[in-house]
Amino acid sequence: MSAAQEEVQTSSQAVSESLGKARQLSGVSLSSFIASISTSATLFLIQVVLFLTIKSKFPSIYHDSRVDSPNTTNRLGKIKPFLHSALVRLDERPKHLDRYFFRRYLRTLFFIFAPASVVITPILVPINYIHGKNARNGVSGLDKLGWSNVGLDHTKRYWAHLFLCYLFVLYISWMIWREMEVYVAIRNASPHASSRTVLIDCIPDPWMTEKELKEILQIFPGKVVAIVFNRDFSTLSLCVKRREALARSLEAAETRFIQKNIDQTRRVRTTIWRESMKPPISSFSLSGFLTWWSSKKIDTIAYYRQKMQDLNGDIEKYRSKREDFEKLPSAFVTFDNSVAAHMVCQTVIHTKAGYMTPRMLPISVSDIIWDNISLKWWNRIVRSVASNICIIALAMLCVVPVAFAGLLSQIIYLTKAFSWLNWIDNLPEWALGLIQGVVPPVSIACLLRAYSAGLEFLVKKQGISIRSAVSLKMQDYYFYFLFTQLTLLVSLSAGLTAIANELSSGGALAATLAKNVPKASNYFLSYILLQTLSTSANALLQMDRLVGRVIFAPLVDNTVTEMKEREKGQEMELGTFVPVYTNLSCIDRDDGGLFYPKALKHLLVGVYAMEMTTMALFFLVRDSQNQARCFGQACLMILIIALTIVYHHLLCKAFDPLLLYTPSSVKRAQVSIQAFSHHSLTSNPIIRLPQDLSGISRAEVEVLRLTLGEVEANDQEATINSSGTINVH
Repeated sequence: MSAAQEEVQTSSQAVSESLGKARQLSGVSLSSFIASISTSATLFLIQVVLFLTIKSKFPSIYHDSRVDSPNTTNRLGKIKPFLHSALVRLDERPKHLDRYFFRRYLRTLFFIFAPASVVITPILVPINYIHGKNARNGVSGLDKLGWSNVGLDHTKRYWAHLFLCYLFVLYISWMIWREMEVYVAIRNASPHASSRTVLIDCIPDPWMTEKELKEILQIFPGKVVAIVFNRDFSTLSLCVKRREALARSLEAAETRFIQKNIDQTRRVRTTIWRESMKPPISSFSLSGFLTWWSSKKIDTIAYYRQKMQDLNGDIEKYRSKREDFEKLPSAFVTFDNSVAAHMVCQTVIHTKAGYMTPRMLPISVSDIIWDNISLKWWNRIVRSVASNICIIALAMLCVVPVAFAGLLSQIIYLTKAFSWLNWIDNLPEWALGLIQGVVPPVSIACLLRAYSAGLEFLVKKQGISIRSAVSLKMQDYYFYFLFTQLTLLVSLSAGLTAIANELSSGGALAATLAKNVPKASNYFLSYILLQTLSTSANALLQMDRLVGRVIFAPLVDNTVTEMKEREKGQEMELGTFVPVYTNLSCIDRDDGGLFYPKALKHLLVGVYAMEMTTMALFFLVRDSQNQARCFGQACLMILIIALTIVYHHLLCKAFDPLLLYTPSSVKRAQVSIQAFSHHSLTSNPIIRLPQDLSGISRAEVEVLRLTLGEVEANDQEATINSSGTINVH
């Protein structure tokens, strides 16, 4: 016998042993699924019970924002109006578009997948299960309910899959078109559509005067009301940041002063505790160090007050001479109507590349990233290129752990192909289910959390001037990362794991692929369950805020401002939060719901993936004679792919011009042009002291108001008891 024949025989024996192992462990995927359900459900119940237990003890975290009906007196009676307002009829004139459209997006996903599950599951499960391949052909566990279990002599049943696929695609297409119409109508009726102020960057030197710029823009309807050129306020910004840091240090020193002296107020004041410190080192040279070492300690509060007084003088001088700062090639231009503003954003104004672009409508003053206003156009290009390279490199680094998670979800099929994995054969079924059903989705969830943090940092470094544009770009990047890594890569790795031991000959390749590639769906069932249960429970419990409030706050929060920032919590970043639901609240800043149409379009990527994989599976279907039996279904899938492309083109053609620029004729209260002044021209720090019964805080506030001028000080936002504990209102 030749070496090649021996190798083939050895491979055949390995294949037979692997199939035998698969038959012996019939139901392994089911045990993995049950392990995933039990783990996710256990964590969900623990978090919900903990939430119900501690909710009343932390009202600052779990404040009740519901609007209850005055006629509703019992808890059960509140459920019906809540569900009606959340699922059936949302407010058609919302005040906060991001919150509204996030709720609407979740409702849209529910209305897409809930009816599909109710209709499709009862039809396909019996078709796939009855007279299927079952364990004798290597199909076991949950796989017996799926595509790969359809019997070799019953391939005509795949017509049902085709019909339901057509029905599902048509339903999704109708839902997306309808929701896009709703978005355009609601946004057009909102104050965002009546914005009249445009941020124009990269203005050429000949147009850097108000007269020249007005002449260029007078071709648009209406007239230019005001033009405010941005200036390089970096020196002023540095002074403002230093004053803010000094204000926080002074607030901490004043708070310690009140805490130390509060006990002495009960008796005659013989001595008052005052904190002292050495002044900061002036230079890190030897002479500077010796001078600092020999210097005497000074009163801490007096030192910070004096430093803030000096900075107040510098800041006032800079603000009074704002015209002396260097003019930057960007400006806020306000028109007397919103039509002109929206037209400017869509018109090519300059013939040279890079000039008079980008042109954006700031949604609000808080939507502006002031540090990026002063960037040159070439600086933005360099930043974008460097950021994109880092994002791609970071995504490539995630390939190995993501692929490993996919392999791990089907590891039972590799135990005979690799001898060093034989120890897995000796594991109990529950342990194997834990490894295949729980570890992969949990590890992927941790990886995605780390990647989203890195992505957010890199996108913000690209020099984009508008926060809403940053969120939209993050949404694109994160979605396509999820789609390529979580959907495609995991499907391939899990599917290849399942077929690794069955490729004994090239002739059986198609049948092997058709049977084993759908097995990757077991992983996604586990992942969807984990995301559904864990995300909903986390939204209730808010573990990050709870840990910060219970553990970190007592250790590091020593002033009223620090405590108020802790209670305010971290703003939700929709750019990395929404794509998690696309691929399958504490929203403060309002970006006008711009994420919503982009998320709806991302759903079409999933539709394309479903259509192409279904088409490929139809081509791979074989009967008992190893003959292709679903060529007609595959051709019809090609037809629906073509129709989806046409639909996608019509959707973009109809709605893209209306998503960002939908000028409203309704007169509304407008944001003043002065509101778009640089933040360093108007921002002033606030010193918050805890109020005590003896009047120490009141006296300190009066001194601060007299000495620091425009710096605000108050003791009305928190109280301090005799033991020194601070309670924020």
